[in-house]
Amino acid sequence: MDGSPAPQLIATSWTSAGDVRPGRTGGVSPVDVDERIAAVAAAGYAGLGLGLDDLLHLERTIGLDGLRDRIAAAGLRHVEVEFLDDWWLEGARREASDAARAGLLRAAEALGARHVKVGCGAFGDSRDHARLVDELRLLADQAADHGTRIALEPGAGSALDLAGEAIPLVTELAHPALGLMLDPWHLVRAGLPYAQVLSDLPEGLVVAAELSDGAAICEGTLFDDTFDRRLPPGEGDFDVAAFVAAVRGAGFDGPWGVEVMSERTRQQAPAEVLATCARTARDCLTA
Repeated sequence: MDGSPAPQLIATSWTSAGDVRPGRTGGVSPVDVDERIAAVAAAGYAGLGLGLDDLLHLERTIGLDGLRDRIAAAGLRHVEVEFLDDWWLEGARREASDAARAGLLRAAEALGARHVKVGCGAFGDSRDHARLVDELRLLADQAADHGTRIALEPGAGSALDLAGEAIPLVTELAHPALGLMLDPWHLVRAGLPYAQVLSDLPEGLVVAAELSDGAAICEGTLFDDTFDRRLPPGEGDFDVAAFVAAVRGAGFDGPWGVEVMSERTRQQAPAEVLATCARTARDCLTA
């Protein structure tokens, strides 16, 4: 070690959620929130993420102020909330998105969240440029009004391509409450080389970054592969250290999210998963 501060980590929502899986079980974690927060803190993370279903459930039970107090009492400094999608569409998907937006922004303000994690739709969705610009500007304005910012994550298989559309879009808007979220999972699954894609980005464009790992080849559907076969950073075929170097080269110096969810980790105690992921993430960050 060179004497520099240890990298700060955020345990993202799925990493600490236990045996829960979108599309099968609903989004509310079966893990008691106090146990979950304590496990995150005990593993040395500086923050945690929570998904919308958990946030709405906790809002109804202990209240957002109660949740904020529990997070602060554990010494956790960073919060992220997720996941907003379909923010520029119309019809039923937009109606559901607007309801999610209200809940996430309400939670972000109450918890002092550093960002709201936002997706980029599904492959084949309409992506009229003028509409995207207007809607993303509105979303960023609303985030700023609630004391947070938007971390836009162009996932593999989403409507917006990272290099061809998302980066130019965020660059064009140049909004102080808007930036990119990057994860090696989505770059690898989209066939995007880290250094090539992330070179020469405007300063400050990357506002959030996550670490994960996996097999070189996608197994089954992309959705199932994403939720059932992610590995702790450094335990798969991705060159996670090279991803870290590329993201740092783009000027990012914030806390690193750790996003790991799989059939294996859902059968383990959250404390065990969190400890393993924290250790392997730090190894990748200090390599």
